[in-house]
Amino acid sequence: MVVLIFGLLAALILFWSVGAHNRLVRLRSEVIRQWSSVDAVWLRLLVRLQGGIAARQSMATEEDILSLQTLQTLCDDLLEALTQVRLQPLEVESQKMVVQKHQQLVAEVRRVLHTASDAVKPDLDIALSRMRQTLPASVIPYHVAVAAYNEALEMRPAAWLARRLKFLPALRMDLSVASS
Repeated sequence: MVVLIFGLLAALILFWSVGAHNRLVRLRSEVIRQWSSVDAVWLRLLVRLQGGIAARQSMATEEDILSLQTLQTLCDDLLEALTQVRLQPLEVESQKMVVQKHQQLVAEVRRVLHTASDAVKPDLDIALSRMRQTLPASVIPYHVAVAAYNEALEMRPAAWLARRLKFLPALRMDLSVASS
């Protein structure tokens, strides 16, 4: 009888851990899937911005060309950071790098909008407006998935299993483009 009780208890623990593991993996996969949507929006925005930069270089003054080259470099840096996140999803340092590169790019776009000649401004203004419109909306499903995943990681007794499996919390990323 004691063996039967221990056997049932072991089976219960086994089934619970398989179910908890499957739930954590499913939630983690959802975070990665939602991030891929944000990544796709970013790629479209960056391609448009880079196209605008290339189109305006022929009309730009020498000072504007330097600013546009700086913007191009920042776009390339952000693309590299996005690639790192694609290669290592949920790796906190890579995610923080995306946020940092995003903030640098937005700050530079704003600086160029204030200092550049009128020949350069239209595409940059459009790019900044598109960022304001699309990025915050695209990040919402990602944040919902992150909240569900991080909440599951903190639940007891699943937190114990998550620590054993080395499942780390996902980072909530602020990619908004607030107006200034």
